[in-house]
Amino acid sequence: MQLLVRGLAGLLICCGLGLARADAGVGVLEVQFRSVAVPQNTVPAIAQDRAGFVWIATSKGLTRYDGYRLRPIELAGDTTASRSLGWVRAMASAVDGRMWIGTEFQGLMAYDPEQDRVERHGGAQGGNGPQAPIRALATGQDGVVWVGTLGRGLYRYDPAARRFEAHELRWRDEAETRVLALRVGSDGAVWAGHWRGLARFAKGAWENVVLPGLPDGMPVQALVEDRAGRIWLGTQDGHLGVVEQGQVRWVQALGMPINALAEAADGRLWVGGKVGLFWVNPASGAVEARLRQDPRRVMGLAGNDVSGLLRDRSGAMWVSGYGLGVQRHLSHPALAVRGPDADPAGPMAEADVRAMLALRNGEVLAPTQSGHVVRLDGRPGRELATLGELPRERQSVVEALAEATDGSLWMAAAGRLEHRAADGRLLRDWPLDGGRAQQLLLRQDGSVWLGMQEGLYRLAGVAAAPERVHPLDGLLLQGGVYTLRVAPDGRLWVGGQQGLFRERVAGAGGLEVVPQAPRQTLGSPIVMGLLWGRDGRLWVDTPVSGLHRLKDWDTEGRARFERISERHGMEGVFGGNLHEDGQGRIWSQLYVYDPAADRLDSFGSAEGANFGSFWFFASAELPGGGLLFGGSRGLLRVLPESWRTLPSSPPLVISGLRVNGQPYEQPHTLREGLRLPPGKRSLSVEFAALDYADPTRLRYEYRLEGLDSDWTRVDAAGRNPSFGPLKPGRYLLQVRATAHHSLWGSEQLQLPITLEPAWWETTMARVAGVLLTLLALWAWMRWRTRSLRRREAELKALVDERTAELRELSLTDALTGLRNRRYLELRLDDDLRLCLRRFETPDDAGPGPDADLLLLLLDLDHFKRINDVHGHAAGDAVLVQLAQRLRQVFRETDSLVRWGGEEVLTLARETDRRDAAELAARVCAAVRDQPFEIAPGETVHVTVSIGFCAFPLDPRHPRLWDWRACLALADSALYAAKAQGRDGYVGAIRASGLSPREAPDGLAAWRGEKRLQMASSSALVDPA
Repeated sequence: MQLLVRGLAGLLICCGLGLARADAGVGVLEVQFRSVAVPQNTVPAIAQDRAGFVWIATSKGLTRYDGYRLRPIELAGDTTASRSLGWVRAMASAVDGRMWIGTEFQGLMAYDPEQDRVERHGGAQGGNGPQAPIRALATGQDGVVWVGTLGRGLYRYDPAARRFEAHELRWRDEAETRVLALRVGSDGAVWAGHWRGLARFAKGAWENVVLPGLPDGMPVQALVEDRAGRIWLGTQDGHLGVVEQGQVRWVQALGMPINALAEAADGRLWVGGKVGLFWVNPASGAVEARLRQDPRRVMGLAGNDVSGLLRDRSGAMWVSGYGLGVQRHLSHPALAVRGPDADPAGPMAEADVRAMLALRNGEVLAPTQSGHVVRLDGRPGRELATLGELPRERQSVVEALAEATDGSLWMAAAGRLEHRAADGRLLRDWPLDGGRAQQLLLRQDGSVWLGMQEGLYRLAGVAAAPERVHPLDGLLLQGGVYTLRVAPDGRLWVGGQQGLFRERVAGAGGLEVVPQAPRQTLGSPIVMGLLWGRDGRLWVDTPVSGLHRLKDWDTEGRARFERISERHGMEGVFGGNLHEDGQGRIWSQLYVYDPAADRLDSFGSAEGANFGSFWFFASAELPGGGLLFGGSRGLLRVLPESWRTLPSSPPLVISGLRVNGQPYEQPHTLREGLRLPPGKRSLSVEFAALDYADPTRLRYEYRLEGLDSDWTRVDAAGRNPSFGPLKPGRYLLQVRATAHHSLWGSEQLQLPITLEPAWWETTMARVAGVLLTLLALWAWMRWRTRSLRRREAELKALVDERTAELRELSLTDALTGLRNRRYLELRLDDDLRLCLRRFETPDDAGPGPDADLLLLLLDLDHFKRINDVHGHAAGDAVLVQLAQRLRQVFRETDSLVRWGGEEVLTLARETDRRDAAELAARVCAAVRDQPFEIAPGETVHVTVSIGFCAFPLDPRHPRLWDWRACLALADSALYAAKAQGRDGYVGAIRASGLSPREAPDGLAAWRGEKRLQMASSSALVDPA
């Protein structure tokens, strides 16, 4: 019986080997991956934690990947060697968010996201942990960690108690210490793959699981649980099996060591080994694809030595390995790329397709740039397999194709229009002008229309050559013609570089410009694509404003367009190649627009649509509703019925923090918020949306409530904003992300931030500070008031002093220091009133002896001669010294006024007029007796002449001689003194009956006037 079982198992294995060899090809539809740059492309293990980060063990140490960068995960230490975790071979994510790490030399580690650091849990540095390389880890819902080592066996570790418990595995009554794979099932059972086979821990005991057909056992290197709860295992010799009802059933023999297993989102089993990657149908065990590195496929598998497989939370598959690095599988159920044929001699060896035609029999004609017209099988389920090549006697590149109702083919190629039979036989050809053909349209009347790089052409009947078509009204249709479509009413519509045209009458061929309503025109005058929908609506694509829809016509017959792309925030061409699916959605090779939901989505390389540069005028509709688009490195096949919109709101995480410019180690979990100690004023946050399909396409919005009220929108390059300076208080950082161009999902990251105040920033300190400030302000106000009052007094005294000085300066001659005329004008009236009051109200004794005013007018003799001979400086020196000498003669109460030039007017107050002559004589002597120094060692003799007058001149009639009359009389006396020989004086002492009109004028008059008592320095009159 045992021999029979072994024989059946061997037969099954042989069948599996034969099946594997028979189904080793990948097929013509490409399997695409995107690589993550890692050191030396060596990755022993890969995992994903609860937050969504992908963990990658590299040859340079352990890293954590957020889609943008690899962040090293290290121990605390001063040197690179002390910080490195070394070679990591196993990782397991725990329910509490920790990532458990199995190292080759340093034992068991754990990364705690709440502390943002790695902790040791026994190992080479001490503790009771295993002192051996760790090759397998597994965690359960109870938080227990199972640790499989190479040489020390299996351990159960309780993180709460920090205690290791050894579990002995046995094989044929011998201890087995080499554990290679671990898995905790959904039912709580623990599975261990070891050097001799498979063991299961249930109900507190370990039991071996028989490997049928392998009596000596076999290392089990990989374990995985599928969605049905079944355990799959892979052995060192390539056996792939599944545990059903406690027994192993082999489903495939791959003939290579199986290193990794994972179940894809579609239920397919991924099997990684030393020689590539296999896709296995779990139901039949059939190998659906074998993936190996092919240098010609730039988006293919990067290496063949697979060490790890991972299905992330989005359902995408990851592959890691030696020489392979890390790659993410790019896949979308609606999208696939038909790349070049594997045979370099085949017709599709070059897959640059810039035109195509879907025939009514289900075939697709795909002209390549090498001149071949490849026949592809476009029927559903045939995966665009190559059927052969359409025979042609020319190798010119076909630019446009069309199929006639009789099955014949029309082609434009290299300046020729060809008409061929269905088998490729040439029936007739015509020369073509206008450059490259871009559109070829066959109409029901048998005419052939060609949109060229330069103009529109039509071949009608048996014409000798296509004729160029121009619009009506004398217009010239120049430039490229990009699209030709027949409307439901049979009229031809033409789009191109000059805009949008249509036939005025169906079939007549006369074109007119399509009028457009103001403010509802096309966003760009150039038309790249046209499509008439099944509902009769026209869709238009332009190179700048994208997709438009013809809404209706206004009362004047002008078209009114709705700008779909602009309304959805999209720029640029929609794609040019427009198609409608069965649900009324509008497709191109770049976008899909759903009119019912008014939703516009994009797709591209992130979804596996890597078919190179897309080409305008290269698309076709396949049988069954599929769409086909041409590109520089293949064909993009779209299955609209399988389209599903992508999630626009990926999970968000904080991937980095800096406080005051320095990396910040968060002491508590960010889920509870971020608390910053006092003194922190700036904060930099790095966030990431864990969408690994194409992180560069993500857009972010963020705001810090408490500082900003508006959202700030950035691209992936701006996901690390800085905030500051921040005041103590509470803030809330809000971040959201999207992979869509306009839609934002509900997923939002919210991080409460508390900036604690320093003691002086607390409420009590602020209240005390306010009170102290008020007290200080009150004291300062009092001090300030006193200071201002004191200062006001000082300023008033200073102003008074300065005013007096200014007044003094305004009343003083600048050269001599004598008073000026203005001073005399200010003082004279008071002096005259006082003097007159004495004479007009005398007492019995009379006005008194010193009641008179004496007016003396002095003039230096021959002063002009001094200026002329010695210069004006000498004259100024004489005037200055004159003033000094006069001050010695007169009293301080007398006024000395510089009257003009060398004249000085002296007003002697409270003086007896009888002393006037003596006073005048003293002045003459003061000037005459001592020479004036006009320069060092140089002197000059100067004399002075004086005329004087007493006031009031007539004591009996005090007001008869007023001041001006007295001044005029003194001036006349001065001239008399000059006439009598100078260096002397002449003056009037008293008048008796003499009026001012009778005042003497000249020396003779002075001598003869008897009514005037006068005095003179020479004997003019008798003073008695």
